[in-house]
Amino acid sequence: MKNGLSVAHLEQSVEEVPSVGAGEIPSVAKPKTRVKRLLNVLLIVSVSLVTLFFVAQLIWRFSGSNQWELVRDEDGVKIYTLKAPGSGLTKIKGVVRVRSTLSGLLFFMTDPATCDYYGCKDSYIVERVDDQLFYSNFRVNFPYLFQPRQFVTRSQIHQNAQTKEVLLVNSAAPDKLPPNDCCFRVTEMYNTLRFTPLGNGQVDIEYVLNTNEGGYLPELLLNTMRPKVVYRVLHGFQKFLDKEKFRNAKLNFIQEK
Repeated sequence: MKNGLSVAHLEQSVEEVPSVGAGEIPSVAKPKTRVKRLLNVLLIVSVSLVTLFFVAQLIWRFSGSNQWELVRDEDGVKIYTLKAPGSGLTKIKGVVRVRSTLSGLLFFMTDPATCDYYGCKDSYIVERVDDQLFYSNFRVNFPYLFQPRQFVTRSQIHQNAQTKEVLLVNSAAPDKLPPNDCCFRVTEMYNTLRFTPLGNGQVDIEYVLNTNEGGYLPELLLNTMRPKVVYRVLHGFQKFLDKEKFRNAKLNFIQEK
């Protein structure tokens, strides 16, 4: 009797279990379907973001007023940016007024040690052609995983005989030294420093930064960093110019106003 009940109970239990037909998909497949859908959504979102990024880059590259625009005015230093259509990098201009002689300013700007004050490495004169033309080398380390940049530059000094205004032009001279595996060598550079004497012991400085560091540095990173760099350079000028070696400097080829 007991065995009969047990068998009947077992048969009833088996009948209550739902059977899976040949054409039906087991419920275990549902999580796989959800994962597949999620991956498809993520793929679509990723492709959309990449597309938007490239469209934004294209719009940015061909935008720009080609005019100087003031972006910072602090502690006597004014910073301007200029975006030219067709270029992804902005030019930077900084303006400041200092107490100095023209000789002191030029001595400061052409002294290799000056670059070291601002974090440069391996600064030295490659060749001095004459008092107003020389070639220099220096290296700048960039943050994160970006390769250091090596600058080999040609520096030319011009002075207007009438106004006594001085123009220092620093341009890229990448072939002046053999290649160096340490760094990415910059090939596009045309920076200018204009010194306008005011006749009362003061000089107006205009610094234009027009450089393409090249390589794989993001343009957004460079456009964000460089106005800050120019501000920091100009904001620190006076404390260096007050040093005795610059304050008392005399350059025979420079006429003071």
